[in-house]
Amino acid sequence: MLSCLSLFKRRAVFLPILLTLFLFMPVVAYAHGAAGGLILLLPRNFYTVGATLAVAASFVLLAVVPQKSFHRLATTTLSLFRLSDRGGRFLSIASTVLVFVLLAAGLYGSYDPLRNPLPLVLWTVGWISMTLACAVFGNLWAVLNPWTGLVDLAHRYFRPRMTLPVSFGYLLAVLQFLIFIWVDLISPYSMDSSRLFFNLSAFWYFNLVGMLLFGKEDWCERAEPLHVYFRLVSAIAPLGKGKAGDVRLGFPGAHAVSLPSLSQSGVAFVLLSLAAGTFDGWSTTFRWIGMLGFNPLNFPGRYGVMWQNSLGLLASWALIWLLYHVCVRVGARLAGAKDAEGDLTGRLVYSILPISVAYHGSHFLTRLLVDYQYLYQMISDPFSLGWDLFGTAQYHVTTSFFSRPDTVFVLWNIQTAIITIGHVVGICMAHMIALDRLGSGRKAVVSQVLLALFMVGYTAMGLWLLGAPRI
Repeated sequence: MLSCLSLFKRRAVFLPILLTLFLFMPVVAYAHGAAGGLILLLPRNFYTVGATLAVAASFVLLAVVPQKSFHRLATTTLSLFRLSDRGGRFLSIASTVLVFVLLAAGLYGSYDPLRNPLPLVLWTVGWISMTLACAVFGNLWAVLNPWTGLVDLAHRYFRPRMTLPVSFGYLLAVLQFLIFIWVDLISPYSMDSSRLFFNLSAFWYFNLVGMLLFGKEDWCERAEPLHVYFRLVSAIAPLGKGKAGDVRLGFPGAHAVSLPSLSQSGVAFVLLSLAAGTFDGWSTTFRWIGMLGFNPLNFPGRYGVMWQNSLGLLASWALIWLLYHVCVRVGARLAGAKDAEGDLTGRLVYSILPISVAYHGSHFLTRLLVDYQYLYQMISDPFSLGWDLFGTAQYHVTTSFFSRPDTVFVLWNIQTAIITIGHVVGICMAHMIALDRLGSGRKAVVSQVLLALFMVGYTAMGLWLLGAPRI
């Protein structure tokens, strides 16, 4: 048994590498996005200054309020109702059925990505919308994922006999998440239904085998990237599940205060989510395209900048990792808490999540407004067979509201508000966690000065990215 396990571990090292090579295989691309570029002719500087001042003021306010009262108020949660665990397996199996329907659509449906449910459901519903839903309502993915119900049925007949090595940490989740992000942001085939058929199949089967061999609890906890990501995002939700199984309401991020410190690989995972959102906005700006030596008005497409964008994503991730560690570790030393550096690094990273989610929601707001119209139209004829199941097949998708100044003004204000609120929540979460770890209000404030400056700077950059001319 030991020799078999050793052999499996040696071979398992090559599985992510083979999966990565598989995703790089070229096919014909039919990629395009649902929402086009939008150049905001608005006084961005006023918004940027106002938002950054609001974020900075929130830190100053936290420094002067009674610390014990703030900590008690911010971490108090109210029990609303008890949530039954029944139905979770059924929802998971229903999601499994949905995955196979999407795979069938990817294989036999329309080549047009806006008339094929696979790319729209995968990115718009499964990625963009699920992130926002988990940030508000808690970890919905725990019962909606397409694996655990099937795995529970399979484990009636055999039990997993392997253990995922503790030394792996979150490395498998980080690697899979990086591939997932690469396909979404950099691959020229991100909206190609036939390509997504192979990508989704490989992703689903790889994680199914992992759960069958190592057990769903351990694999979901540290290896399956969507489980890890949505579980982390749910920590900032005002709604969360209490220890008694009840649903509790609290300040956004209150549930994260009691969470254990993440390992370095877990920290890297969270920072990758922030780097992905940031680079997604940066990679389509005129400035980035110009830096690569291309005319933004004659852009060659993703295929022409694939390797440059891959390096740009990795560089963004490395830079954010460096800045975060400098802010937290230097801040801990300034507060005289050098012994708490490691623990603070693993706990304060939860305060990065509301910033990542806020930019995610703000950045994709216009895309959601368009994509859900295509979903509404497509749901009546998912396989492009001429059906009109729900009477929506002839619905006319419109983007005319992007050309109306009053609508653009409202959208811009909503996007600005989302980013500002996300950063304020992040600063409050960081202060709550520092208070919980250091005990002293003075130490908590001093330890957060550099991290607060980082968040203030990120507010300004996020708003600049939203309003920058882009392709």
